[in-house]
Amino acid sequence: MSAASTQIREEILYWCRESVRTGLNFNTQGNISVRLPEHEAIVITPSGIRYDVLTPEEMVVVGYDGVVREGDLFPSTETDVHLAHYRRRPDVNAIVHTESPYVNVFGALGKAIDPVLLNMVLYAKGAVPVMPFEFSTNSAFGERSAEILGDAVNAVVWANHGLLSVGEDLPGAFKVAVAVEANAQVLAGALALGTPRLLDLAEIVIPEGARLP
Repeated sequence: MSAASTQIREEILYWCRESVRTGLNFNTQGNISVRLPEHEAIVITPSGIRYDVLTPEEMVVVGYDGVVREGDLFPSTETDVHLAHYRRRPDVNAIVHTESPYVNVFGALGKAIDPVLLNMVLYAKGAVPVMPFEFSTNSAFGERSAEILGDAVNAVVWANHGLLSVGEDLPGAFKVAVAVEANAQVLAGALALGTPRLLDLAEIVIPEGARLP
């Protein structure tokens, strides 16, 4: 029996296709993984496969040691990066990497993405930092990315490359990716017109029992 259930594999595929549908990814860009704590492993998308032809069975299970345990395809070239983030953040159970256009505008400028929308504050938890550009397919990059992400926020921009977002579960990590891209688009427009009002999570009063958007 596989360490990754059919349900988990199908969920990953669903959000992969959503990332293309919503314009966060294109071609074979981006990757998604989910932690399998009971097996000390993760399940991750394979490298170089278009999401419209990818199947749940083609997902790859990789141990915390980086060794492939299940799957005939090569895992994402950024598997080591995902593993580094899981090591740093025990609260994280899912990771989404996207090539979001407006996020990449800020990444190309080396500018952090400040929060101007409520969803950005609620899901990303604050301003999203930018990691200086470097090639991403190695564990050293992953360790630096995880260090810049830190423990307080849920996303980091890779300069000239894209966004990595994390969450307690896969829908949550995807919400972060969507929120950061929407915020980046509004922030770009607001900066073109004037000086935007920034939001601070510490200053927002959330009524007891309120459901998040």
